[in-house]
Amino acid sequence: MKTLTFLLLTFVITSVFAKYTQTCEVRYETESGWSKAYTVDVSFLTGSELNTATNTFKNSSFSTYAVVFWSQGEASVIKLSPMLLCGAEVDKSCITNTLGDLKGPDQDGDEWKICLSNFCF
Repeated sequence: MKTLTFLLLTFVITSVFAKYTQTCEVRYETESGWSKAYTVDVSFLTGSELNTATNTFKNSSFSTYAVVFWSQGEASVIKLSPMLLCGAEVDKSCITNTLGDLKGPDQDGDEWKICLSNFCF
């Protein structure tokens, strides 16, 4: 099922939907602390954009999400907190004007930290 979701996300997100993509350092929480850092491209979308892209209604329309595509054919969809006020579409200023790291759970409930700058907290 994750492979199908990955294929749908890849096809639709890379097409016509507004999004902002930035190379970031991401980590997930483990039992012993934060994982090693992974430098990856992160696509940022509103819940509404993500629902349209995946043809579902399971994402909160007023939330902002980060999508990380992995080489294993999987994607992590992370609901960001605190709530970002991006409006109907995510753009660069909505993400880059954020102070500090972004955090949130993915679709499996794992906690993630996304570092937008050279200084991670």
